[in-house]
Amino acid sequence: MEETAFITLHARVLDTQTAEPILDDPYATQVAYSVDYDFHRLKSNATLDLWERLNVAIRAVQFDEWILAFIAQNPDAVVLDLGCGLDSRPYRLGPPPGVDWFDVDFPAMIALRQSVYRAVSNIHPVATALEADGWLERLPAGRPVIAVADGVHPFMTRSTFTHLLRRLTTHFQIGELLLLGFSRLSGRKMALASRVTGGLPVVINEGFDDPHEVELWNPDLRLVERRRLIDAPEVEKTPQRFRWQCKVMRWIPPLSDMDKGMLRYRFGP
Repeated sequence: MEETAFITLHARVLDTQTAEPILDDPYATQVAYSVDYDFHRLKSNATLDLWERLNVAIRAVQFDEWILAFIAQNPDAVVLDLGCGLDSRPYRLGPPPGVDWFDVDFPAMIALRQSVYRAVSNIHPVATALEADGWLERLPAGRPVIAVADGVHPFMTRSTFTHLLRRLTTHFQIGELLLLGFSRLSGRKMALASRVTGGLPVVINEGFDDPHEVELWNPDLRLVERRRLIDAPEVEKTPQRFRWQCKVMRWIPPLSDMDKGMLRYRFGP
């Protein structure tokens, strides 16, 4: 799974290099130069670069917006970035002192993060596999939580991911889950892409075709908002070819249904 951190980092770097960046991550280029990674491994091409760049940037803008809104309403919030990779999200959002932010990823990835990002008192690294026992239960309970799973669950089995969600809603009494949706068809395409791009992580979660299906995995969760990528206002800043593709997808239900979008769930009172 750690290879995906470099895919999204590469996409954020490409975004900063455009005339009209969408996310304009101020840390992406510096981090890319700092890590010892051969980005030629990604075997990218112009089409893949375009779609990955826009997909990563648009969903990051939406997740950032939701997190900032949650923190504004809950100044004592706990933020969990599940499978954070090399994302600069806590640094570009700057959580205030009353908020505790936990970046969760494999030990090797957390060690790499610590080598490229400065230490901040309320940004806490958690070096663990998401499915490992105990780490979540040691986090401060009794406070509202917002957890973001930006593209991590395709690489977890359905049973492992649903177990993680149950642990989340059991440990915290109130909060939100931000989830990147992906359809079963998208899951099959991602699995194929992982083979084409040279041994990158294999998709092992089959995806879901109805965002409400997640409510069946965990009845504590309630879908409260869905934002499709093809409807995002940032699409207007993208190249004409991408705008045209989004327009076509909106017209054709089987294509538009592939875009499960960015999903916001709530649990608790």
